[in-house]
Amino acid sequence: MSRTPLALAAVAAAAALTLLAGCSSGGPATPGSTDAGAFSYALITPGAAGDGGFIDSAIAGTKLAEKQLGVTGRVVEAESVSQQEGVIRSTVATHPGIIIAPGLDPDSLLAVAKENPDQLFGVPSDIYVDELPKNVQAFSINVHESSFLGGYVAGSLTTTKKVGAVLGIDNPGLNQFFYGYKQGVLAACPDCEVTPSYLNGEFSDPSVGQEAALALYQGGDDIVFAVAGLSGQGVFTAAKQEGEFAIGVDSNQDGDAPGTVIVSVMKRVDQTTYNLIKAAQAGEFESGFVAAGLADGVSGLSWGDGSTVFADHGPAALAEQIPALSAKVDDLKQQILDGSIVVCDALNDPTSDACAALGLKG
Repeated sequence: MSRTPLALAAVAAAAALTLLAGCSSGGPATPGSTDAGAFSYALITPGAAGDGGFIDSAIAGTKLAEKQLGVTGRVVEAESVSQQEGVIRSTVATHPGIIIAPGLDPDSLLAVAKENPDQLFGVPSDIYVDELPKNVQAFSINVHESSFLGGYVAGSLTTTKKVGAVLGIDNPGLNQFFYGYKQGVLAACPDCEVTPSYLNGEFSDPSVGQEAALALYQGGDDIVFAVAGLSGQGVFTAAKQEGEFAIGVDSNQDGDAPGTVIVSVMKRVDQTTYNLIKAAQAGEFESGFVAAGLADGVSGLSWGDGSTVFADHGPAALAEQIPALSAKVDDLKQQILDGSIVVCDALNDPTSDACAALGLKG
């Protein structure tokens, strides 16, 4: 299956080659095996750990693979887009069984992949190109349906009937979050106002996210969806500063600001990272695109993972509404899965009736 979305912008990072997970000191004698004989991986990230989003989620997936599959590996940080191709080439020279590459520049990644057909590459989330070489498998995690559920939560709990979203960039990939969210808000609160604020590709500066969120909160929004990588942490800071609330993204961010982050829209890069390593280790790697979403368990809400942070720490007037609202969200999820509710997919089907109803022309 061929897909043509736009890539998430790579964020800046610290060191070009930083070892974060255990690995053997020398290059293995054969691809995918270490001196101890274990299958090895390398994870190349477009930024440092600690983003509270997809980078941390991918690292969590490698840790799960180490624990459950007995693999070994390392995390390598690519300092900037301009240095990514060199980092990828350096990593290929160490002969890991698979290189996991979330959020990297697609031109750099695919150029190296084509030159090294015996090296397996896995993209756990979203590389937006038409075709992949035969040694690359890429997951596309669709988040519009889970974002609808997050939006329904916001629309149900807002007291000002004004909510917002801070997004790293205005593109179809991030608008898949936003339009699903907007549809969910309006399903719960038809007369609510939903305002986006885009950061022009700035994913790595919490102060930028904080400034954008403050403008929304001070304009009357009382809940803001943070879809901006590390910059999204600034949304949580602004929410606490203003005594308002936020919705997290990618990882379970409920605990990043207890009592402030109501729920998180999960994009389970940890699971797709684990799946890629497991398939490569088992000799079951298959090239091409793999679409997954709510029905596959790689997207959903943190409440579905058992998070009770907001119910435990949020203001009583809101926290007491969570059990009934959580049950309603479960019912809406089932309606989405059985086709009773169709959610706007700004990424794959922007001309649908659902998207047209929200003002998205495609």
